[in-house]
Amino acid sequence: MSLLSLFSKDKSFALPIIGSPLLNKCGLHLFRIRLADILLKLRRFQVAGFSKSKQYQQFKRDGIIAIDKFLSNEDFTNLVAEVKNTMAYADNQTPIKGYGEEGFGQKHNHDWGFDRYDGGTLNRFYSIEDKHIHTQKFLNDKRLIDLTSRYAGTYHDKNKYDLYKLHHGDESDNADSQKLIHRDTFHSAVKLWYFLEDVTEEQGPFHYMPGSHLMTKKRLAWEKNRSVQASLDNKGGAFRISAEELEQVYDGNLQGYPVKANTLVIADIRGFHCRGLGTESTSRLSIYANIRPSPFLPAYNASSLKKIGSQFKNLFGKSN
Repeated sequence: MSLLSLFSKDKSFALPIIGSPLLNKCGLHLFRIRLADILLKLRRFQVAGFSKSKQYQQFKRDGIIAIDKFLSNEDFTNLVAEVKNTMAYADNQTPIKGYGEEGFGQKHNHDWGFDRYDGGTLNRFYSIEDKHIHTQKFLNDKRLIDLTSRYAGTYHDKNKYDLYKLHHGDESDNADSQKLIHRDTFHSAVKLWYFLEDVTEEQGPFHYMPGSHLMTKKRLAWEKNRSVQASLDNKGGAFRISAEELEQVYDGNLQGYPVKANTLVIADIRGFHCRGLGTESTSRLSIYANIRPSPFLPAYNASSLKKIGSQFKNLFGKSN
């Protein structure tokens, strides 16, 4: 199983082979990065073919794109009303509270979804149901499907989406590590936020370093050094970086993305980013997705696989 983990999404350097100091000194981590990049190109072609659109070229160059006025005024108004009603019902059932955890907290499941804390910051995820007709219409929007499929190199999966409230809390004794500059993965993956209200500086907008998803010579050297150190320390694979280091590696700084309501933000989370420093008790409302296909497998349709699995299960059950 340790050998198989090399060709999976596993990124922790506490794992036996991935975390070998000797192998990473020899370039194992860089090998995984380069191979993942080759297969990303193949998956993108598999699901979406070639594209020369300016929007796609911008995303490939910058690793982030913000598309304003994504929905019509009517569709947006209907969607916001539905989402806020859904959130209000859940919030009334389960008022926001702390769970006494430090750092990256566990999931706290509820009938409507789940809570999870990053330090003092609450991440509240509300499930999207079939009865949410306006939200379902958004998830079935052809532009959304085309964008996410092409950028992430995978087939559209509605199960990746949640209604999302990010609520800034008191961090004086329990800091939010997501507000430190970091990259999530060694391979390209996509996060998106479709914002339902304006996001101001006070609400801690998403920050990103455009172009930092690209593997330059300086970035690859940084990745190799960090992989060796993480192997020696048995650390995880979501690397942090200081603002000074980032400027040395990419000769630039993070940019904040305060946006208007009805804006879709899509980012490659191999690029360096962080959560903004929001004022306590402020919130951001969005529809959110974290799309991380396997970096070393062809794209596959999760819904189709589930149907096939159900059919096999039914056949197996009948044979008994």
